[in-house]
Amino acid sequence: MKTLVWLHGDSLSETDPAAVRYPEAERVFVFDRPFLERTKLSFQRIFFLYECAVEAAHEIRLGETVAELREAMRERGAEKVAVTKSVSPRWKELVQELKKEVEVEVVPAVDLVAVPEEYEAKRFTPFWKKFGREWGA
Repeated sequence: MKTLVWLHGDSLSETDPAAVRYPEAERVFVFDRPFLERTKLSFQRIFFLYECAVEAAHEIRLGETVAELREAMRERGAEKVAVTKSVSPRWKELVQELKKEVEVEVVPAVDLVAVPEEYEAKRFTPFWKKFGREWGA
């Protein structure tokens, strides 16, 4: 079964667990237009993501993530998407939407700290204050 690896902002590297599990698969990163319009990320943050994507992904797209992934799958004849797990609420929404249409394999992330499944990360500072001690920070 041909697989497409979806790289996202929480796991955007050549050593992404989904990319490691499927080393021959095409890796796609999508700048999610609805998310970008809603969050107003700084130019520096967007440029950082772009630099990481250039190194890790085979293709960078801009648009609505699920639609872009479906199109990338169609272009490549892929039947499945592999993606590394994230605690992001947006990631969870996208995976649920994607699962309605295609097979999705969620690959476990390599966690630096143990985060309960029900914890919803919204901002880095409160997250780090709560869980950073486990990492020795």
